[in-house]
Amino acid sequence: MPDVTLAATLPAGSVPTDRIPLPAGALVVTDLHLVPLGDARTDAFVPWCDGLVDVPVLVCLGDLFEVWDSRNQARLSGCRPVFEAFRRLVERGTHVHRIPGNRDASLDDAFEGETGGSFHLEGFLADLDGGPRAAFVHGDALCTLDLSYLRLRRILRWEPLRFATRHGPMWLARRIGRRIRGASESAKPYKPPAEKSIQPDAVRALAQAAGASLVVCGHAHEVSDRVLPSDDGAPDVRWVVVGAWETDGDLLRVAEGGGIELASSATIPVRAPDGPRST
Repeated sequence: MPDVTLAATLPAGSVPTDRIPLPAGALVVTDLHLVPLGDARTDAFVPWCDGLVDVPVLVCLGDLFEVWDSRNQARLSGCRPVFEAFRRLVERGTHVHRIPGNRDASLDDAFEGETGGSFHLEGFLADLDGGPRAAFVHGDALCTLDLSYLRLRRILRWEPLRFATRHGPMWLARRIGRRIRGASESAKPYKPPAEKSIQPDAVRALAQAAGASLVVCGHAHEVSDRVLPSDDGAPDVRWVVVGAWETDGDLLRVAEGGGIELASSATIPVRAPDGPRST
């Protein structure tokens, strides 16, 4: 039974309830921060997706884009190729799952129509094959000491605002997005680092509320794999932070038997166009 007192430290509604299978060979990436009008990272990520072979599931844990203001943004030169690459993956049999982050919090279920993938607003739970139950989230909701950001997070998930960004003109969505980001960025220098960080107690709270013994997230841009011991008789919690794209540990892979391992996207075998696998 979840510890209600401990779980109450989390933002309301932030405990994932969606459930998906993650078989051996599934890959998890996060924090790519692609530029909506395109950049070198986008130019590299698209062929990386196209070259993936024998990958049953690909998950992005958030902040795929540096900015996301409106579903109309999907037409932009840096977004359209990414969505098309995801669709090609889906057509080849890979299940693509997407969680919004703090940078692209306005991304909505239009992702499903654009790519054929699946969208999970607050993350998801997965029973790893032969392994533990795991909670997969972006990680921003675990920064429970950053009260001003959590207020902003509630605003970004406020349904009237999400409706406006879904159905309003792009210029209006971009203006709203710039104002919100400007307020957030201006406050950052005045926050102590510990206040902005993911809190271990929040990780424990998420694990207990979700009935999970493993929590996987991004957001921190610092790779880690640690065990959080419990002092109240609850099970220990393994907490894994996947690194930002193009850094060591920027990829998590599900192994046989439900184990997980951190790896580098540069080491994943891919197939060159009309050619053999390469690395």
